Amino acid sequence: MIRKAAFSDAPAIAAVHVDSWKTTYRGIVPDAYLETLAVEEKQALWEKGLSQADHSVFVAEEHGRVVGFISGGRNRASDGPAARYDGELYAVYLLKEAQGKGWGRRLVQALARDLAQKGIHSLVVWVLAANPSRGFYERLGGEKLAEERVEIGGTVLSEWCYGWQDIQTMN
Repeated sequence: MIRKAAFSDAPAIAAVHVDSWKTTYRGIVPDAYLETLAVEEKQALWEKGLSQADHSVFVAEEHGRVVGFISGGRNRASDGPAARYDGELYAVYLLKEAQGKGWGRRLVQALARDLAQKGIHSLVVWVLAANPSRGFYERLGGEKLAEERVEIGGTVLSEWCYGWQDIQTMN
């Protein structure tokens, strides 16, 4: 089931966030950085996000357990090609055992419907170029718009921006 996240989902979302980073980014982001990730810190972040009216968050539940989430809202970019888009997919993460089951696509569809109701009709997402799930955005029809360098845990990594001029085309 896909549903709008509630404030009480913050601990489960934080746990998925940390676990997903540790499984997805192992070998990409320094292990020392990954080991510093704490569910308690992410929970505080998600409690803040879930209390903001302009932040859309949905969860995927399997057998009553949160196995993934997505969040998005207004685009945070102020310049460059990404700034031409009004919305941004901030994060989408699934537990490793929940991947490949269609949860990601259903989460994106829920977010796109919600953002469209809020008057957001175009979307960008930033993703590490080395992320093994990067092809997910390409399969959804994302067009590569830009590339930047980001520093995570003392390592400089390449991050790609994908965009959709019309979020209704995300399928």
